[in-house]
Amino acid sequence: MKILFICTGNASRSPAAETVLKKLIADNNIEQVEVASCGTKVPQGLVREEIMCRIAAEYGYDMGGSAVPASETLLNSADMIIVMTERHRTEVSRLLKYDCWNRIFRFNDYCFGEPVDLPDPHYQTEHVYRTCFATIEQGCKEIFKKLK
Repeated sequence: MKILFICTGNASRSPAAETVLKKLIADNNIEQVEVASCGTKVPQGLVREEIMCRIAAEYGYDMGGSAVPASETLLNSADMIIVMTERHRTEVSRLLKYDCWNRIFRFNDYCFGEPVDLPDPHYQTEHVYRTCFATIEQGCKEIFKKLK
């Protein structure tokens, strides 16, 4: 199974989710689950946001690297696509084959049963980043429960 997280720039939300879920899977010796992330609008050479990397590190997660742009190939290879907002669902739908649209889930819907977007912390206060990270970590724990 391949799970793909998607946000706009692949600089904070989706890579944080990728990092947390990967660690949960590795720590519990779960095999045959691949986790990745990408962004719908990734500028050339964009790296992960320092503030989110720092917060993740405080909680024991190693998040870094460069942002990855969404592509048809990447999207069509995923068994489950978890987007952060409804706008991301629309953008992903443009690249994904129609018969794969049922693979798209919004993060808060899937994890908590809440029909709301996960707001982008970009250019916000550190408190907003911390709140976003806490939501992502808890959501990934819910995803992990469903995987088991």
